[in-house]
Amino acid sequence: MKFVWFSSLVFLLGFSNMQKSFSVVLKKKTPISKNSSHVSKYTSPPLEIKVGVIVDVSSTIVATSKIAYILDRNSHPLRSIPANQAITAQPRSNGLLLNNQNLPAVIFIQPESGGFVYIGNKWYRGKVLLVSQGSTLTAVNYVNLEQYLYSVVGSEMDPEEHIEALKAQAIAARSYAIVHMIRPANRWFDLGRTERWQAYNGLSKEFNTTQKAVELTSGQILSYKGGVVESIYADSDYLVATAHQGLGMSQRGAYQLAAQGYNYQQILGRYYPGVSLARLVIRH
Repeated sequence: MKFVWFSSLVFLLGFSNMQKSFSVVLKKKTPISKNSSHVSKYTSPPLEIKVGVIVDVSSTIVATSKIAYILDRNSHPLRSIPANQAITAQPRSNGLLLNNQNLPAVIFIQPESGGFVYIGNKWYRGKVLLVSQGSTLTAVNYVNLEQYLYSVVGSEMDPEEHIEALKAQAIAARSYAIVHMIRPANRWFDLGRTERWQAYNGLSKEFNTTQKAVELTSGQILSYKGGVVESIYADSDYLVATAHQGLGMSQRGAYQLAAQGYNYQQILGRYYPGVSLARLVIRH
């Protein structure tokens, strides 16, 4: 479940990511109703989200499944590290200490293609940014948005539940993520990995069913009057009512509706009345 302290709607559609400026265009809006037709397949844009997976710790262990490279914040290579080697990362007032080697205060750990990064007792796709902030260390996972959602859906929902409920969750989670890419938590990351935002546990919570739910709803988000809906949700109807004043999706309710034969559009229409489905397109 997820708790939200922000407004439920955002209208700003322009943002920058990794020094590339572009706008989010909401294309082919489809009203959500019991009679909505299936949204046709398309290729979702390759967006990268920044997730704070460790925040303000005194040290952490880092490893990679393949050979990896340490890069400075401008992506210039500094050194390589072998696969499956545990490295202790510690903050210093003027930089980072990795296994007693002094490095700049901000570095990336980038595994070779197909590799994963281990940090904070979890394996993640993508790459990791390490930031020394004097006496504390923060780690940020840079990961493809759709791949991020594989884990969010598996962290937030029972992966053995009906695929239509999982698809509804994938769209709600994608919409929420886009809002925080537009309106990031801070200068380093878009959102955190806990239920304070939406749960994200890396590879440990990816399943065939959650990957399928994300892929079958590729790029689809909730939209209202040209904006991206910050689609709040919680575990039960009670939590939706008490934490969100009755606004948002009940995850248990989604399970029940799916078991009754509702498709994902009908489930979303039940919990987000007046909202449309849209697809993301990037305009450079």
